[in-house]
Amino acid sequence: MNWGGPLDASPVYEESFAFGPFRLIPAQRILFKDRTPLRLGSRALDILIALVEGAGEIIHKDRLIARAWPDTVVDEGALRVHVAALRRALGDGREGNRYIANIPGRAYSFVAPVVREPKAPEPGPPDRPPGNNKLPVPLARIVGRDDIIGALAKQLDQRRLVSIVGPGGIGKTTVAIAVAETVSAFCPDGASFVGLASLSDPELVPSALGTVLGISLSGANPVSGLAAWLRDKQMLLVLDNCEHVIGAVAPLVEAVLKAAPQVRPVADVVHRFVLDEVFEDGGRRVPVDSTQLEEPRIQPRPQQLLQVR
Repeated sequence: MNWGGPLDASPVYEESFAFGPFRLIPAQRILFKDRTPLRLGSRALDILIALVEGAGEIIHKDRLIARAWPDTVVDEGALRVHVAALRRALGDGREGNRYIANIPGRAYSFVAPVVREPKAPEPGPPDRPPGNNKLPVPLARIVGRDDIIGALAKQLDQRRLVSIVGPGGIGKTTVAIAVAETVSAFCPDGASFVGLASLSDPELVPSALGTVLGISLSGANPVSGLAAWLRDKQMLLVLDNCEHVIGAVAPLVEAVLKAAPQVRPVADVVHRFVLDEVFEDGGRRVPVDSTQLEEPRIQPRPQQLLQVR
């Protein structure tokens, strides 16, 4: 697993649309420019996908508003703001480039030539059996979290441990699962989700992780057994709702960080302090990125408080 490499270097297996120096992958909700991902808000991305999928067509403004704001009543001004942001991101009007044309007061049209590339079969990594991920299936579409999911995925490329911080019910679990899905392609041994909300006894934390991983733990020190089993693994571990058993989670994660250099834990907690400055690796501190998760807004701009210790 090349955790040090850029996330955007992975092959494209989903249906994509190429125009100019750009490649849009609707299924992954991402836009690349020369293999570098561009930051676009969720609404702007919805509008771009609708325009590109209907390239050459005149798409009425009401249709675009319904696509980007399916459950919200907004005026045409909001659409104009996001179209203007799209034009800036694409460099529309600079150096003779034209992408989005406006039919005043009525509609928009994507006027640049578009090449549609159908979805190709995705070959699994040679040392990763099919279905190696052990992640829950999302129950609903994720709205307003694209920016923070992308930011967390990049942090995992740079940090060994990441925590997602926020009050209960704000969506930390959903974001953690989405991040795991995003980076699992770089994990030959997959990504696993360990739900700890139902545990009342901290001593059961190692057993819960062992059950998810499909291993039987025996002996007086199950933490050492887990760390030894993970030693040569290249995987992501999502530890969900771990604050109430943090006394058991902290030494477990510390043992994994020491023994398994290619394992990345992601923990979601309510308060930042429970994971900051508690992990050491070979006598040195392991940086912990704590990302504050807030409620998504109409124009989502999640505040990220990345504190590296």
